Amino acid sequence: MTARRPFALFERGMYLDGQRPVAFVLPGTLTGTLDEARLRAALDRVQARHAVLQSLVEQGADGRPWFVQQAAPPPIPLRVVERLGEDDWQEQARLECERLFDGGREPLVRLVWLRGHGRSDLLLSCHHCICDGLSAVGLLQDILAVCGRPDATLGPCFPLQGGADVVPPEARNDRRLRRRAYWKARLFAWLVRLQRIGPPVQYGPAYTVRWTIEPAAVAALVRRGKHAGVGVFAALCTAFMLACASVRGARGVDKFVSPVDARRYLPALQGGALFTMAPTVRLSFHRKAVMTDADFWTLARALQDDMRRQIDRLAPTVYEQLLGLERLHPLFERLIAYSRSRRAGRGVSLSYLGRLDGSSRDDGGFRLEAIHAPSALLEPTPANLVTIVGFAGRLDFAFISDESSMPRADAVRIRRLAMDLLQAATVWPAPAASGVGIPSVPVESL
Repeated sequence: MTARRPFALFERGMYLDGQRPVAFVLPGTLTGTLDEARLRAALDRVQARHAVLQSLVEQGADGRPWFVQQAAPPPIPLRVVERLGEDDWQEQARLECERLFDGGREPLVRLVWLRGHGRSDLLLSCHHCICDGLSAVGLLQDILAVCGRPDATLGPCFPLQGGADVVPPEARNDRRLRRRAYWKARLFAWLVRLQRIGPPVQYGPAYTVRWTIEPAAVAALVRRGKHAGVGVFAALCTAFMLACASVRGARGVDKFVSPVDARRYLPALQGGALFTMAPTVRLSFHRKAVMTDADFWTLARALQDDMRRQIDRLAPTVYEQLLGLERLHPLFERLIAYSRSRRAGRGVSLSYLGRLDGSSRDDGGFRLEAIHAPSALLEPTPANLVTIVGFAGRLDFAFISDESSMPRADAVRIRRLAMDLLQAATVWPAPAASGVGIPSVPVESL
């Protein structure tokens, strides 16, 4: 059975008619021997699980793109490159971010295999209109599972579902929620029509700064955080926020945000569905914690508590966006023109994919040795994005920005100071924020 559906507004905003590179690249390094036939068969199995990977993109009469499921879909592209060195994957990740997808002829996912003797790299490249970071992780895990064990059982299959289709029935039938979604969309549309649209803002060349925290340092951080009642991600956010405030100044960053996995609010997507919409929570320190000269862990604990409160309250916002945004398609071109005329790159997004150690098993003659922090290229600029992934006891980071939004030298200074703060925080007792060279920190009253 084949199906078709139009792009949701958030998908359309990522796709941009397929004429701009909007890609998400997840690299992994393997030891052992990969078999090309098995890898090809694994891609076919994974494609059969997701209707969106069996679909091509067609333009509707109104210019709106549609996913059209194919009875005999073209396979997921596999590009094989000979591996010459340990760092080849970084250049390939950059190239994959910049390559356009041809959605009218092939799926919006592709795989690069850097083939070496005893060591290989796989780079899973996904168009951001169908995948977020967790989607890419799930795809890579499924590919490796089937490549190692062809009889492996994967999760459920997912049909083509639009944004409103995945909203739980109790939310879809909530008249008050639907009214809020309707009037918020109307108000937003009215505000968009009032905005003056200038010429597109130009940005400098994009770059990626990469580094790793080794297992011993990660273990020390986890132990200290556990004693303080703080998770790893809250500690990382605290270090980056303090470092940014020191390097860029109190007004150098408009806001800090973190994406949240929307699947927690959408049962129809649980079990491995591909999805791209990622609501965010605002990251800020409680004013009281800052004014009392709190130490690192007190700040981190306050930040963590605030994040949890926001996440617990986020479900209605997700439902309202999925139900209300579809009313804005007539304004799509104006929305894009307006967003391009406003300078982006003043905020920082911290995205943690979690600890993926469950993927490190031996599979049919090969073993996943490392998962690297993903690269991304977003429109109009990737600035300022920090991606983090935990694997095999390590934490891997990628700081992605552009030279006009944040000079590379500043990103390197932020990295160095954030790592110094984390190292100092593992010492007993942790230093006060004012004792580690931080002139001021971003605050927001709860």
